[in-house]
Order: sequence, then C-alpha cells, then structure tokens
Amino acid sequence: MKALNKILILFCLLSTISSCDDALEEEPQNKLKPQTVQDYDELLNYGYPTTRDYGTQVPLDYYVEMMTDDMDIRYFNQDALEYPIHPFSFETTHEHSSMINGYDQAWKNFYQSIYYANVVIDNIESATGGLDLKAYIKGEAMVLRAFSYFKLINLYAKPYNAGTASTDLGVPLKLDPTVQAESYTRNTVQEIYDQILQDLTQGIPLMEENDQRINSKYKFTPSSANLLASRVALYMEDYENTIEYATKVIEINSSLFDLSGNTMEFAQTSWGYGQGTHYLNENNNNVLFLYGSNEFYSYVFWPGSLALSDDFTSIFEPGDLRYYYFSYVKGALGRVPFKFRPFPNRLGEPIRGMRVEEAYLNRAEAYAMTDRPELALDDINYVRSFKFSSSFQENSDYFNYTPEEYSTSESVIAAVREERRRELFAEFHRWYDLRRYGMPEIVHEHNNETFILPQGDPRYILQIPQLELDYNPLMERNPR
Repeated sequence: MKALNKILILFCLLSTISSCDDALEEEPQNKLKPQTVQDYDELLNYGYPTTRDYGTQVPLDYYVEMMTDDMDIRYFNQDALEYPIHPFSFETTHEHSSMINGYDQAWKNFYQSIYYANVVIDNIESATGGLDLKAYIKGEAMVLRAFSYFKLINLYAKPYNAGTASTDLGVPLKLDPTVQAESYTRNTVQEIYDQILQDLTQGIPLMEENDQRINSKYKFTPSSANLLASRVALYMEDYENTIEYATKVIEINSSLFDLSGNTMEFAQTSWGYGQGTHYLNENNNNVLFLYGSNEFYSYVFWPGSLALSDDFTSIFEPGDLRYYYFSYVKGALGRVPFKFRPFPNRLGEPIRGMRVEEAYLNRAEAYAMTDRPELALDDINYVRSFKFSSSFQENSDYFNYTPEEYSTSESVIAAVREERRRELFAEFHRWYDLRRYGMPEIVHEHNNETFILPQGDPRYILQIPQLELDYNPLMERNPR
C-alpha cells in the first residue's frame, strides 16, 4: 500500500492546489479535478487492472498458476529463467528478485483499483451530467471495488469459513481516497466479504436500472457483474445465490465457445501455435470481461518453462477437443499451455477474464452441493456438447453424464469439479478452487527433486508483500 499512499497524496495535491507555480497554473482545472460525469468515467477506466497497450504488463496473480497441480516445469532452464522454480517449489515467500520488477505487484495493482473506485464513489454525485449515467458509473465503481477486494482476500487470507471468518485475518479495508498517517492494519475476512457483498448488492442494481449498454469487454457490465456475484457466492458456499446470479448471466447471454464443428483429426494436426480464434478473444460472444496482461509469454514460449502436468492431461477423455485447443506439443517432453499465448509477441494481451461457461459451472456446482444431481449434470453436459466434435458425440465412445451412473452426491460433485478443471484451465481458477476444496496436498517433481505442499499448509495463503510489511509495521504477517 506504499504505492497506494503515493497515489493518494498525488491526487489530493492535484485536487486542492490552485496555484503553486506557472506550470500548474497553465493546466486546465478539469485536469486537476474531475468535474463532469465523463471525467469520472475516464478516471474509473484507470482503475481496471489491465494493460494499456500490447507491450507492457500489469503483473497480478500469475505465480499461482505455477503452484497448482495443473502445471509442470519440465522445460525449466535455471540459467535462462530463474523465477518459475520458486512458486513451483512452494517457497515461503514470493519476494524474490527475479519476479517482475522484483516484487509481488498484485497487492499494489488491486489496491490501486480500489483507490480509483473510492474516488469515483465518493465524488461522482457532485459531478455535472446525467443522473442515469452517474448512477451507472457509481454502480460500476462499486463492482470494481468488490472485484479487487475479492481477489486480494483470496490471495492473502484464508478461504471463507463462516465459522472463523470473523476472527481470520483479512486485508486492510480502505473505503475512502484520503491518506491516513498511521500504519494500516488488517481487517477480518468477514469484514472484507461484508463489504464485497454490500458493493455487489448496491452496485449491480445501479448498473441494471441505469444500463448504458456498454459493449467494452474491458469494463464491468451488468452481465459480468452478476457472474462475479455468482463466483463470490460460490466461494462463500451460498449456493442459492450462486444459482440465482448465474441464472441471470445465462438469461442475459447464454453463448458458449463452440468447438463442436471441428473434427479430432483437424484438432490434432491444425491447432496449436497461434492458430484459431482464442478462447479469451474480445470478439467472442461468450467472453464477458477481460483484464490483466500476459506475464507468461516468456515463461511458456521464450525460452519456455511451463507445461501441462500429467495429472491434468490424464483427465481429458477421448474426443475432447479442448485438449488440443488449450495446448500444443513442444518437442518430446509434453504439451504447453496455448491459453497463455492469445497472440504472438503481445505481452500486454489480457489472459484473464470471465466467460459464460463459468456461469454454467458455478450453477452446476451449487446444484451438486445442494443435492440436485439432475440439474447439475444437465449443466455440465450442456457445456460439454460444445467442446466435443458433433460427429464424435454420435458414437458410443462419447460419455454423457446421467443420474443413473452418478447416483451419489459425492460422484456428482466430483464430476462437476473435474469438468470445471478442464474447461477453466489456465484462467486463474484452479488455485482458488483448491483452496476452497480444503487445500489438498500438491506434489511437484523436477530434476530429481520432490516438492510437497501438505494438505492445509499455510502456504496456501500468500504472504503479505515484504514492501508492504516494511512500510506498515503494524501489518501482521501470515503464519509460516
């Protein structure tokens, strides 16, 4: 939050100084402080944690993909690229010189988003402009703030547990754009989730009731805001609201990315390095929201380190086109993630987002957890119908989930979660899903070494960045 303090101070200075020197006096006043609703709309755009061009990065939670059971580092070259071994081996800190710019920047970037959201929420009602647009932008700012706190609390604190959330350490809660002199301290997990829910329950209606029909995939819209609310409810094990919000998304937009018109032969020979329309392309109708940047370009392709784990590739069934669409063969050692390469040479290309498929999978899991197996299996079967070749679905090898074969709640839950793992691979879900599944043991092996993250290990909770701990001495560390 040291960087956040600097931004806060800068904004306060720009907002209050009328004349300090000739240079400032020559600046138009609307550049010093937003005045119109359009000014605040543009200001909020800077709050989104995503790149502004194709050549720069906005580092977020890229390292958590390396820590999951989906990834291997069989191409790892210690001399060429040092960093991937650190999260892969579950080291107790990510504060390592080989990280992008030398430190964990997710904290900084998400708090920067919160700052911009706070400025807009606190001030937009006094701006000149239409009431409906002001209400919509205020709602959008609330959703952005909820999103940022949701990411922070799931990186640096324990998973939500209703029984302990009121005492579990969370992250600092900052709801206004003013600077405080004292050191920041951590609020509880419950306090953070209470604020997230308040922002969503107030912000989403403001967006829906004053809908501006925004088409940008780089801003929250009512559809993506409802998908975020569905994800938050799922993480809190509030399954009825998970279903309600996910259903709203599907009613607005039920588009899924369709691979079914392709054959297995085509997939095996034609997909791979840079081929085809990417899963997170902004022109895809099923894509609702995009953010972040491509921190993985060098890790996967030059010189290349990450690969799909054998544990992950083993769960793909015959005929599943995603196996070839999500990855391609690199040499004799295995498959590497294509999802980290939307377009060649674009470090700033977003590789994080929200898709309609997640709404079906969130709802399916909520149905499974509330003993509604038919509805759960219907949702995952529907998603799968778009991911297998149409001709393959007609033969006896195609597997369709039925309540007769999946007769126990445990088997249905396992099927839904496995489908979620396949479909949302490399989209920054797996680490967070493993946390809420009880933090199971993860075993990584490389170069005759075995690295183990035991079940429930405190390293499932990332450490507060060292720069932040140094700047705020009252900030409590996560245990190790």
